[in-house]
Amino acid sequence: MGFLSGLMGADVGKNQLKSLKKNQGLIDTFRGQGNEIINTGEGQSAGAINSAIGGYQPWVDAGEGALGTYQDALGLNGAEGNARATGAFQVGPGYQFAMGQGEQAALRGASAAGMLSSGNTLTALTEYGQGMANQEYGGWLDRLNGLSGQGMQGAAGQAQGYGGLADLYQTGTGNRLSLESEVLGGTMDINNNTAQIKDQQAANKSSFFGGLIGKGLGLATKAATGGLF
Repeated sequence: MGFLSGLMGADVGKNQLKSLKKNQGLIDTFRGQGNEIINTGEGQSAGAINSAIGGYQPWVDAGEGALGTYQDALGLNGAEGNARATGAFQVGPGYQFAMGQGEQAALRGASAAGMLSSGNTLTALTEYGQGMANQEYGGWLDRLNGLSGQGMQGAAGQAQGYGGLADLYQTGTGNRLSLESEVLGGTMDINNNTAQIKDQQAANKSSFFGGLIGKGLGLATKAATGGLF
C-alpha cells in the first residue's frame, strides 16, 4: 500500500502533516504554560496588594471609631450621642490624671490652711473640675478629628490598593486574550496548511485514477476497433 500510495501521490506532504501535528502539540503546551505563568504572577501580585490593603485596616478602624465619637461630641447624634462622648472624654486617662493631680494639689493647699472641710474648698474643687473639663475638651476634640483624618488617609490607601487590583485583573485579562489570539492564529495556520496538503493528496489520487481510467478506455477502444485508432 505504501508503494501504491507513493505511486498515486497520496504521500505528498506526509512529513509536513507530521510536523503540523507536532506543532499543534507545542501550541497546546504553550497555551497551558502561558496561562499558568499569567495566573501565578497575577496571584502573587494580588496577594501583595491585598496584604498592603490589610495593613491600612487598623488606621481605618481607629478613624471610624474616632469619627463616630467626634460626631457624638458635636451633637450630630442627639443627646444620647452627646452623653456617650462626654462619658468617653471623662474616662480618658489624660483627663483623669490631670484631674487627680489638680485635686490633690488643691486639697493639700486647703489642708495646709486648715480649710479642708470648708465650703470654699468644695467650691474650688468644683470650679477646678469645670475649668479642667473646658480646657481639655477642646484638645480632645482636636485629637479625635486628627485620628479620624488618619482613618480617612488609610481608607484612601486602601482605595488605591483596590484600584491596583482592578488594573492587575484588567492586565491579566488582556494577557490572556493576547495569548489566546496567538494560539488561535497558530491553530488556524496549522488547519489551513493541513487542509491544503490533504486537498493536494486528494487531487493526486483523482488524477492518478483518472489517468488509469483514460488509459483503460484507450486500450478498450483499440481492442474493439481492431487497433484502427
